[in-house]
Amino acid sequence: MAAASLRLVVVAAAVAISLRGAAAAAVTVEDACRHTRHEAYCVKALSARPESRAAALDMPALAEAALSMAAESGAAATSFVRNLAKMPGGMPPECLEGCVAKFQEAVAELRRSEAAMEVRHDAAGAKAWVTEARADGETCMDECRMTEGGAAPEIADRIDELAKLCSIALALTDVSMSKHP
Repeated sequence: MAAASLRLVVVAAAVAISLRGAAAAAVTVEDACRHTRHEAYCVKALSARPESRAAALDMPALAEAALSMAAESGAAATSFVRNLAKMPGGMPPECLEGCVAKFQEAVAELRRSEAAMEVRHDAAGAKAWVTEARADGETCMDECRMTEGGAAPEIADRIDELAKLCSIALALTDVSMSKHP
C-alpha cells in the first residue's frame, strides 16, 4: 500500500511539473512584443491576427505569425507598386519594375522563412531568410532614388512597414530559439 501511495505521489508530481512547463511555454502577445524594438506596433499587428488570439500561444507560433504578416505586407507592397507603374505621369517604369522585383524576392524569402519555422523548426534558417527579405525591401527604391531623387512617400511607407514586420519577426524568432532549443 505504501508503494502504491508513493507511486501516486510521484505520478502527481510529474504531472504537476509537466503542466507547469506547458504553462511556462504559453505567452501573451504583449509579453512577446516586449522583446521587439517596435513593441506597440507589434502588439497592434499581432493582436489583429485570429491565430494570435489562441489561449495557449508559444513563441514559435507568434514568430510564425509575424513571418506570415511580413510576407503579406511584402505581397501587398508588390501589388501597390505594380499599380503605381500603371499610372500615367508617375515614376519611371524601369525603377518601379526594379522595386516590384525586389518586393517579390522579399516575399519569396519570407515564405521560405515561414517554411523553415513551420516544417523544419529551423529558426536560424528562418532568420537568414528574413534578413535577406528586409534587405530587399529596404533597397527596392535604390534605382528610383538615383533617377528621381527619392522614393514616393507611399512606397517609403510600405518599405517601412515591411522593415518593422521583419524586425518583429527576427526578434520573436530569436526569443523562440532561446526559449525552445
